[in-house]
Amino acid sequence: MMAAAGQLCAGRLAAQEAVLTLEVRSQAGTSLSDIVVVAEPLSADGHPTGEGWQVSAEESVARLSLDAGGRYQIQTRAAGHLEDVREYLAAGPDSVRIVLRVSPYDLPAIEARVDRPVGRPIDRIRFQDASLTYANVAEWLGDLPGLQVRGRGPGGRQVLSVRGSRPQDVLVLLDGVPLNDPLTGRADLSALPTSTLESGSLVRGASSARFGSGASAGVLVLDSRRARRGEVAGGLRMGSFGVVGMDLHAGAGGGERQLALSLSAARADNDFLFTPYGGTGQGPETRRNADTKSFHGAIRGALGAVYGSLRHDRSERGVPGRAGTTLFDRARALDRAWVGSLGVEGGFGTVSASTSTRQLGYRSGESDPMAWNNVRDLRVAAETGIPDIPLMLTGRLTGEIVDGDEIDGTPSRFQAGAAAAGFVEIGTVRLDPALGIDVADGRLIASPELGATLRIGRASKAWGRVGKGFRLPTFGDLYFASQYSLRPNPDLEAERVTLDAEIGYGGQVSWGNLRITGSATGWLRHSRDPIIWLSSSTAVWSPQNLGELRASGAEGDLTVEARPGAHGGWRAQLAGSIQKSRVGFGANRNSLPYEPAVAGRLSLQGWVGTVGGRLDVRYTGARTTSIAATRKLPGFLTLDVSARHQLEAGRLGLGLLIRMENVTDQRYQLVELFPEPGRRFSVRLELRSAST
Repeated sequence: MMAAAGQLCAGRLAAQEAVLTLEVRSQAGTSLSDIVVVAEPLSADGHPTGEGWQVSAEESVARLSLDAGGRYQIQTRAAGHLEDVREYLAAGPDSVRIVLRVSPYDLPAIEARVDRPVGRPIDRIRFQDASLTYANVAEWLGDLPGLQVRGRGPGGRQVLSVRGSRPQDVLVLLDGVPLNDPLTGRADLSALPTSTLESGSLVRGASSARFGSGASAGVLVLDSRRARRGEVAGGLRMGSFGVVGMDLHAGAGGGERQLALSLSAARADNDFLFTPYGGTGQGPETRRNADTKSFHGAIRGALGAVYGSLRHDRSERGVPGRAGTTLFDRARALDRAWVGSLGVEGGFGTVSASTSTRQLGYRSGESDPMAWNNVRDLRVAAETGIPDIPLMLTGRLTGEIVDGDEIDGTPSRFQAGAAAAGFVEIGTVRLDPALGIDVADGRLIASPELGATLRIGRASKAWGRVGKGFRLPTFGDLYFASQYSLRPNPDLEAERVTLDAEIGYGGQVSWGNLRITGSATGWLRHSRDPIIWLSSSTAVWSPQNLGELRASGAEGDLTVEARPGAHGGWRAQLAGSIQKSRVGFGANRNSLPYEPAVAGRLSLQGWVGTVGGRLDVRYTGARTTSIAATRKLPGFLTLDVSARHQLEAGRLGLGLLIRMENVTDQRYQLVELFPEPGRRFSVRLELRSAST
């Protein structure tokens, strides 16, 4: 059974060790930061014994402690590259250089790749390795400091806030195509099951220099799941409040010829009892019309240098509105999307194109017709490097058109952008400059960025970054004219992030079987002309450029891990953040709604063999409920517990996860008058065939 990431050969005598140093490079000549090396001993007949271990490295060097005289299979992988698999005979201390070929299958369409940290850490995950732990993207993000995921009740859309930002300031890309709603600017994370995804990368801070409009507070980069040499996997999950879901993944081929199919379907009733707020003295009521149904399908393939993908997502949900009112008790929303992409990779670089069609439907009651808004877009991008110079050039062209029952005409918008990003290494210092130029709506906007990383010894580093960003008004800001007292503003200016900066330190120390890893980051962001929806004296809501937005804070995490034996261990993690966000004119500024000043998590994990358990204590501080900051929601603390069991029988792997969320049955609200359910149970079962 393979042990968890980072395990070394515990218990080996120093005299029997043969240390292997691997220097891993990309085919393009650049260093890699997300290396995973798996070493498995080989039996006498040359087959892997299945008793291997895994090490991870942030930089381009990985070290393995092997048994002298032993034969091993060494597998080296990194995001966006083909795996390298080779046999190795450990005769003594040795150094091997491995060059990973760029995988045309993994090349994301449209947007620049997130190859490595650029003056900041980047949180990465391979969802294939964590599909049992995390059913959707929001669950993974909830474990990261400095982030807030919230929705209007259990069946509502879930949106992401990064470092005190609004959700529309975070760009979410799936296979290079933005998932942000063109009307609101927000991306719905509830429609992203991990079973259809290969990997995720979260970049904190303004990233317009590389990604253009909308990346003013952060970027979440997601890739659809790819083939694993004939792997077949499936899962089933059930839970409280009518939660049922299933998924299936199949892959064929390998190397540069791959084909993968992923399917996922889920539903939930989300009917639960709650106590009305406001001290009315009324008894419990049942929350209804919060049900949700979803289907997701994706197919990806590669043939030589050509790669492509097609994805369909569909979700239907009830929209019950605020508790205590019957106005939206029968309201429904339906979202449908088709996204296709095609690209080619060669010695010159990459060229890719994608097109998507999104349909957003809403009706306020059963007898009302569905009102539709439709958005179509076409994106073309190119990326190339300059030989012998660490410089990457990218260009992109985007066209969007929208029409709908509440929109006059068919507004359209075209954007063009170009970016240059490189790096310079001077001893232990690395500089990562980048510059983006975007043209949209008659505006020419420059977004510079400079990151720096200082390596301190072998296991720690310090970093800093400063940059600018921007976000264009959404179609909803400019054109949406609803019957519900909303009025657009076609005269809005783009939001400008005039300063986004951070400084941090992270490191690792080890004593025997004990390892301590930690990091701390301080950050600040200043934005000019933020777009805020305000109500007039006649209760008509309209977006306005509202002075400036200032945000600052700090975040950190600390992990203590011990592996006293090859088949057991424990881990304790502490993560938290403090922040302050203010928006307005001059001295007249108020807090951003629903952004807590303090948040944190304590996690305790332990495992023996194939059985493990986890306990999480989470705290979210008080939050204001409107831009006027006249009301606050109290802070709350929740307790979650889970147990898991994984085993392998031949080439089949089986995983079982049992989880209880909110053990103490805490009742709270993430959004005012949208109650959350109390205690919840869930069971996940996963079956997977091993890759060949």
